[in-house]
Amino acid sequence: MPGGRSIAAHLVACIEAGKTVNITSRRALAKALGYDNPDVFDDPKFAEEVLNFFDGLKAIRQKNLDDQHPDSVRVKAQPLASGTEAMRFADVVNAMSFVIDDGLSEAAKEVAAGFCDHVQELMDLDDFPMSGRLGITKDLDDLLQDLREKAAHAYFATRDRKLRGPDWGDKPSWEATIGFLVVVPTDRQLNELYIPRKSRFA
Repeated sequence: MPGGRSIAAHLVACIEAGKTVNITSRRALAKALGYDNPDVFDDPKFAEEVLNFFDGLKAIRQKNLDDQHPDSVRVKAQPLASGTEAMRFADVVNAMSFVIDDGLSEAAKEVAAGFCDHVQELMDLDDFPMSGRLGITKDLDDLLQDLREKAAHAYFATRDRKLRGPDWGDKPSWEATIGFLVVVPTDRQLNELYIPRKSRFA
């Protein structure tokens, strides 16, 4: 059975993650941390101080991560769960960049490459019948399922950019939506992606 410190660390992690902690667990945590009052976490003022403390920790961790990626920007990442979502992604982006994690098995990397190629090809199709879209959606669903079976998962993000060529002169900037696909092992969860400020696109 885990010791007091292990229990305290687990409960602190739950609180930090915003999970509900029952009264018995809160009292156990208060005791493990050395508080005389077992219901100290029920004091609204104390609870606010604890939440502010964890918010401060998160901000410090985020700054440390940002400092490790000085040439990148942070964008929100979302799991790509279906062929329909992949089709919508291909419909809205004007250019795409993709990353296949080195930690994947060779079989998963092959499926991931096929999936990314499939999505990239969709970007070049201006108009095609609904029956064709349904067939492509099914193919994408099958590829995503194959990725899951090979312990991989896809995430996507978009970023709106204004692009200019060096010799455009007075011509307006090209407004584009850049898409990012990332395939990683299923034991990794991505909430955000660090995107290079200057990227090469497929």
